[in-house]
Amino acid sequence: MSTQVQLRRDNAANVAAFTGKPGEVVVDTTNNRLCLQDGATAGGFPAAKLSEVVTLGANSLLAQAPHGGAVSIACLEQLVSLSGATTASTVQIPSGAIVLAVSNRVVTTITGATSYSCGVSGNPSQFGSSLGIGAGSTNLGLIGPNPYYAATSVLFTAAGGNFTGGQVRMTIHYLMPSVASS
Repeated sequence: MSTQVQLRRDNAANVAAFTGKPGEVVVDTTNNRLCLQDGATAGGFPAAKLSEVVTLGANSLLAQAPHGGAVSIACLEQLVSLSGATTASTVQIPSGAIVLAVSNRVVTTITGATSYSCGVSGNPSQFGSSLGIGAGSTNLGLIGPNPYYAATSVLFTAAGGNFTGGQVRMTIHYLMPSVASS
């Protein structure tokens, strides 16, 4: 047989005025949330709903100064279909980004080439060279924090022949500073 537990409950105004025993939990029926009591604080401490919890997503604010200067961390992804001697991503490293890494996962086995490099114009192997072509092959492509002052495509360069097929999921991992707003 199960045991039913019923908690003290009331509307938001009454819960806000109530001071319960330490460790007592009260249900706020107006806002549908639990409030943990400490024996001294009127209203206790309301628990956050899942919709109110801040999570780090694909673009997350790390820190912000009083006048709006901030830094965010972000990731951009693209599934790149490879062909020819070199393929450029259409998703670009953003202007003003400080890149930490460009990682790759071969989703569909690369054909035509015996390996490949990942980089940018002027440094085609910046994020890795002699990379594996088999499905499931990965490369983290870590670099020292590197600033980009203009939007920049990531280049995939074939070695040992041209790309005749294959797909790579590319992720650009970066920091993005922003200027104060006032």
